[in-house]
Amino acid sequence: MDRLDDGSMRLRSGATVWRPPSEQPVSQYDRPVAELETDIVVVGAGVTGAFLAERFTRSGRRVVLIDRRAPATGSTAASTAMLLWELDASLLELEGRFGLQAAAQIAMRCRQQVAVIDRVVNELAIACDHRPRSSLYLAGNKLDAADLREELRVRAHAGIDCSFLSEGDLAAIGFQGEGALLSDGAAEADPVKLALGLLEAAKRRGAVVLSPATAETYETTLAGVTVETREGDIVLGQTLVLANGYEMPDFVPAARHELVSSWALATDPLPNAAWPGESLVWEAAEPYLYMRSTADGRVIIGGEDEAFADPGAHDGLTPAKIAALVAKVGHRCPALANVEPAFAWSGVFGQTDDSLPLIGPVPGRPRCLAAFGYGGNGITFSAMAAEMLDAHLRGVPWEDARLFALDRA
Repeated sequence: MDRLDDGSMRLRSGATVWRPPSEQPVSQYDRPVAELETDIVVVGAGVTGAFLAERFTRSGRRVVLIDRRAPATGSTAASTAMLLWELDASLLELEGRFGLQAAAQIAMRCRQQVAVIDRVVNELAIACDHRPRSSLYLAGNKLDAADLREELRVRAHAGIDCSFLSEGDLAAIGFQGEGALLSDGAAEADPVKLALGLLEAAKRRGAVVLSPATAETYETTLAGVTVETREGDIVLGQTLVLANGYEMPDFVPAARHELVSSWALATDPLPNAAWPGESLVWEAAEPYLYMRSTADGRVIIGGEDEAFADPGAHDGLTPAKIAALVAKVGHRCPALANVEPAFAWSGVFGQTDDSLPLIGPVPGRPRCLAAFGYGGNGITFSAMAAEMLDAHLRGVPWEDARLFALDRA
């Protein structure tokens, strides 16, 4: 049995605009807890674990979730919840890596998942400020205007309706840049409300959430799985699903995965004229800038990513990072020049070298599945993980599951 501690990393700092539940979670059980038997043990009760629990319980499976924090208070509360179908890597880059057909297949799969989120939110009547949105992809230092026209070609091959906006077109809607792509199919939400709504639906179907509970030892065999917590819980199941985000256990192959730090701010509610359009806006740049509005009229601005080092250093870097974001957004959107942050925070996120998630069986681990490595459109990939792993357990894996496998070439 492997002995692991998944839990001392500080996943965010600062004041997030979302309203996570209490940072002092109260367990549903008196300690110590007797053995629990279930079908699926999910480690992680953030938005990924929430999507998994909702999907698995909808399929009639028993689920126990384990999280050392209160649900949705880790990286989920630091998300800016831009539900993009577009990846951090452009489709032009994916075409170079995997070929045109695979790039188109990935794009369509992601677009379908944004639609799945919309359907689930509506079916469960989750009040999470979910709204369909278009996306505006600005030319930057990774893709210039000519490159974006090539990106348009790949999108057209995938059957994605998309328009190229010239410098003049952008100026007419309040943005600066030499070009951009405008497409539909995106959305936005409050990530904490979304995660908690999904968890409530799963709990109504019998799911159990152990929190606070640090999954410390894991055993996976052909006969079943056992997870023991530091607090004394013993959970027996048929399948282990790792959804503990950026606290990835050591036995998960992670050569293509790395951690990054990211920063974000949110304004006070602004006059309607201050925010042009209804798009999620982001750059084809490194490091990139992204922005969106919220249901109550705030503007969220994020980016300035850099390689993760010491979570304790976040606070010291935050003033300079926030100042850089304010300067960048003023250049891109003059109406937001010198905007004042009402909230500022940083978070730790995972990304992969090809911008695709890590979803599927953990190599060398019977009955162990994983959902990791999300990048800028993590919530879209969280929903994808739930669909893929549910299909896997039903014996009908997706035809393109190989593209997201942990041991992909």
